Amino acid sequence: MWRSAFAVCLVVLAGALTVSGTASAAPSSQVRHVVQPADTPAPGNETLQPGTTVGPGPAVDAPQEPAPSTDTRKKLWLGGIALLLFALVYWRNKKRWSKWRAGKKG
Repeated sequence: MWRSAFAVCLVVLAGALTVSGTASAAPSSQVRHVVQPADTPAPGNETLQPGTTVGPGPAVDAPQEPAPSTDTRKKLWLGGIALLLFALVYWRNKKRWSKWRAGKKG
């Protein structure tokens, strides 16, 4: 009886915490660096002579993904509440059905 209700609560809690979680960067020990040898010409510019410089590379400060809006959090709360209500109605009907079936057998 309580195990199923407890399991439903755990599933709702896990869903709420994992869906809205943010990504984290990999630790620096797990990052592998790729380095181009100095004497290799840049792609698309095969006439580059050794010892010459190459123009600036791409910008590294790319735009970041915006933080989740309050609308997303609201939808997550509504989804969690709907799942909880569904579980409660399912559990209630299961109890009613088992009572009805026991009464029919007896």
